[in-house]
Amino acid sequence: MAKSEKTSQFLNLKIKSIMNKKNVIFIISLLGLLVILYSYFIETSWIETTNHQISLNSNSSKKIKVIQISDLHTTGLGQIEEKFLKIINSLKPDYIFITGDIATPGGTSAKYEDVLKKIKAKRNVFYIPGNWEDWEPIPDLQNILKRNGIVDLTNKTIKLDENLWLVGFADAPTGSPDIKIIENIPKNSKIISIFHSPIFFKEVSNLIDLAFVGHTHGGQIRLPFIGAIAL
Repeated sequence: MAKSEKTSQFLNLKIKSIMNKKNVIFIISLLGLLVILYSYFIETSWIETTNHQISLNSNSSKKIKVIQISDLHTTGLGQIEEKFLKIINSLKPDYIFITGDIATPGGTSAKYEDVLKKIKAKRNVFYIPGNWEDWEPIPDLQNILKRNGIVDLTNKTIKLDENLWLVGFADAPTGSPDIKIIENIPKNSKIISIFHSPIFFKEVSNLIDLAFVGHTHGGQIRLPFIGAIAL
């Protein structure tokens, strides 16, 4: 084979290699863009209701219906807020657990209250803070909660039913959760807990029977063979 032919073949292979790399980079960039678009414009406006039936084997034979709401990051009553409020009203829960992150950049106390005052349950609505309430404290939050019949359960316990207790914790990474409050609950009781960040589950997993947490928004990211990037 002539030297010029070898050079031509080498150049062709090199061009093909460069084109293949460009194609791979283009595909990866396109997938990345699609993930970002999905995360910001589809996932954030997609409301999905999931139902779970759980038996805690307490002494009570009563059934209670709980709705958990988390990471509202609301700027006031809008289409999404109106939609989930309609769902709540149709389900008629006994209790509602708000597991943190009502606050959002640019939010105001008045707009938060516009949403919170419409969240109603047959018995009680309970709230614990998330990281955003620690980063950007909501002025007059305690009065907003009281005015609208929402119980702030931060580092507190309350008896829900015979042998069934609810305990709320401050956010683990940004606040100061107090595990010692569980000591106030009678032994052999069934304990439901509410807190914001899943990372705190490691601290209380041997002390509680059920946890309601938030923070991860659309879900927990897991990589093949590695698992969760961070809880």
